[in-house]
Amino acid sequence: MQKDLKSKRHPLTNMTIETTILDFQLSNTFEQYESHMNAEQQQSMFKEMGVKTFYIGKSIDDPQRATVIFQGPENVLYDIFMNPETKPIVEASGHIYEGTKITRWIS
Repeated sequence: MQKDLKSKRHPLTNMTIETTILDFQLSNTFEQYESHMNAEQQQSMFKEMGVKTFYIGKSIDDPQRATVIFQGPENVLYDIFMNPETKPIVEASGHIYEGTKITRWIS
């Protein structure tokens, strides 16, 4: 019986969930960045990866600094961000790649 229950679980329930926080500078306005991140094409890509965007915020002290909190399968966002081939895609949003602070949490 236990074996039958396990076989009916959704594959995502057995994987480690990672919360990834990015803190970075912007090359454009926060509003432009936020619009890019919330665009249907971008959200569709995140959905395909199993990633949710929980928060997009602008620094009170520096309007050219933003923070984004994502949650998804372990290593997915980190691997994408660390891949040099994705740098142009990341920067197309206005996200300045160099100097980005990444913190990762698992549950």
